[in-house]
Order: sequence, then C-alpha cells, then structure tokens
Amino acid sequence: MNSEVATFTSTTLNNLTLLASLVASFFLAKGGYLYITSSGRPEALDSAKKTIRNALIGLVLVLSANTFVSILNNAFTTPTVVQTTQEISLNPIVPVEPEGGLTQVLMDAIGSLLQNIIQSATRPITDAIIGFLTTTPVLATNSVIFNFWLVIVGIVDALFALLVAVLGFQFMSASTFGFEELELKKLLPRVGLAFLGANTSIFLIDWIVRLANVLVNAILNATGGLNQAWIANAFDPASLSLDEIAFITLIFMILFVILAVVLLLFYITRLITIALGAVLSPFIFLLWALPKFSDFAEISAKTYLTTIFSILVHVVVIQLAAAFLALPDQVGTNSLISILVGVGLLLTLLKTQSFMIQLMFYNSGRTLVKKMGGQIMNVFSSKQSESAPASKPRTVKTPRKVVAA
Repeated sequence: MNSEVATFTSTTLNNLTLLASLVASFFLAKGGYLYITSSGRPEALDSAKKTIRNALIGLVLVLSANTFVSILNNAFTTPTVVQTTQEISLNPIVPVEPEGGLTQVLMDAIGSLLQNIIQSATRPITDAIIGFLTTTPVLATNSVIFNFWLVIVGIVDALFALLVAVLGFQFMSASTFGFEELELKKLLPRVGLAFLGANTSIFLIDWIVRLANVLVNAILNATGGLNQAWIANAFDPASLSLDEIAFITLIFMILFVILAVVLLLFYITRLITIALGAVLSPFIFLLWALPKFSDFAEISAKTYLTTIFSILVHVVVIQLAAAFLALPDQVGTNSLISILVGVGLLLTLLKTQSFMIQLMFYNSGRTLVKKMGGQIMNVFSSKQSESAPASKPRTVKTPRKVVAA
C-alpha cells in the first residue's frame, strides 16, 4: 500500500550505496598507499590500518542498510493488520430553544447574517486547507525561487572566497599579533562541507520536502485519506436552516470558520517561510562554517525542518483524532458536538508547531548548557592547576669525591 515509501527508500539507498562505494574506494587507496609507505614508522602504519578498517566498516554499514530494506520490503509495502479499537463515544448536545419576543427577532436577524457568512466562506476555506495538508510544492522547479537562490549563491560564494582569504591571513599572523590560532585540520573540512551545502542547498531542501510528502501520502493511504477529517465534515453549510439550527450552534460555527481561516493563514505562511528559507539557505551554511555562529545556524536549520515536517504531524493528529473519537450520528447534520470537536481539532493543529519548536529549543538549550558547563569546568581546572604550589626540586646528594694523596 505504501509503495511511495518503498520507492523513495530504495532510490535513496541506491544512490547512497553508489556514493559510499566511491568514497570507500578512495579511502582504501589512501590506506593502501599509507601502508606501503609506512616502513619504519609505527604511527603511519597504525593510521593506514585505521583508514582501511574505517572504510570497510562504513561500506559494510551502507550495504547492510540496503540489505535490511530488501529483507523487510514487505513491511514497507504491506499494510498492518487491521485491529479493532475502542472508541470514545461522544453524546450529542441539544441546545434549548429560547422564548419568543424581541430577543428572538434579533437572534433571527443575527442568525441570518451568520448563516450567509458561513455558507459563503466555509467550503472554499476547508478545500484550501485540505489541499495544503496533502502536499508541499518543491522549490527548484519554481523559476522565481530558483533565480533568487542563484543570486544568493553567487553572493555567498564570493563571501566564501573572502572567508578563506581572511582565514589564511589569520593563520599567518596568529603567532605575531596574538590572535587565536586556528586548527586548519578541523576548520577547512567544515568550510568545504559548508561550501558544498550552500551550492546544493535548494536541492537538499527539495529532497527533504519530497520526503515529507512521501510520509504524508503514506499515512493518508494507510488510513483512508482525509475523507473523515472533521475539518471538512464538522458541519454541512449547504443545509443550514434557522428553523433547525440553534443560535448557539451558529456562534460555534463562526468560531470554527475563524479558526479555519487562521489555520489557512498558517499554511500560507508556512509555504512562504519554506521558500524564504530555501533562498537564504546558502547564508545559513556560511554562518555554520564560522565557529562563533554555528549555534545560530543549527537552530535555524532545526526550526526550518520543524516547519517542513509540521504538516506531517498535522495529518497524524487529524487521523488519530478521527480514529478514537466516535461522534454521534448527527455528523454532517450540524450537531453542536461535532462542531465543538472540529473547533478543538483546529486549536490543536494551531498549537502543534509552537509545541514542536519549544521541544527543539529545549533540546538546544540543554546542549548549550552542557557546553557552557564544560567550558566553566575547564576554566576552574586550569585556575586550580595554576594556583597549585610548584613542588620543590628534589636535591640529590652526591658522594664526596676522595682525592688520593
């Protein structure tokens, strides 16, 4: 049933296997060269053995992942066994009709206005929400976004060239002017990886977007789609009648429409954020290459990933809610309980991304606290070692020399 997951996984693993084979061949050749030229140098011999061993282990891991997917192919393509679950049954809410008089006339007038608003706005809004839920468009095929990204990449490439030049000057003059000495063995690979990421960032983001779409479609295919989603079926605006619908029900319908509009604005903002992040992603890779700004770049990347995969969490929330909450038989006939459940579902969807971002910042905060704690402990340990009294040199008594007469 989830054929998209199997196709996506096999394609990605095939590409990774090809890349891993090329990389392993390079490191095996490097290790063999170091092994041949390591005569008389134990350190070079150990380095050659380590290079060959790591290359073989990495290649075996990649091949084992491919084999694992081949063995468990049925797990990706066969749906799980259907099980019967106990649903939470909700009883219908029956509003009490008010007495007649001037109040009833005003309520009928306001009810007619609310009825017109609901009937004209509900269906287009819910259809748009369902459309945004099912897919996220890729970015590289959009000419406007791609052209903007090309402009930013050109700017960032020039900044990378300046960065390398500045690093060269700092490396040459660090000992003379007292600058912090650079560890080029760690910094240059980081700069090279950041440069590669900046020039391929939009394609990497498209791959992540496709991954999110595959996961969303897999969940929808396995759970029967959004046909029973309460966003679309909380009530039927075409069957609104003031003679059959209570005024309190109309008020909650308006609340449902307002929340649906807010959710639709959230989805539109999400698409704009994804496009903006794709355009500015080369700058994020450039900042990640600088040790002082790497934390900011990592937090930005995590927030961006949270924005992309928030739609997946929304689909899971909708399908889970429809699975364990059994509404009364009045679903689709504008019952108050179904509208209240729809309102609660919309509120949950609106809070989901903020909750995910809070978890992300909590995790980042714990990592930052650990780093700060390690630095503080290093400072204290260095101060203690400096303040410790130096041990007196041990005097060695030499025997007195006897001169023969």
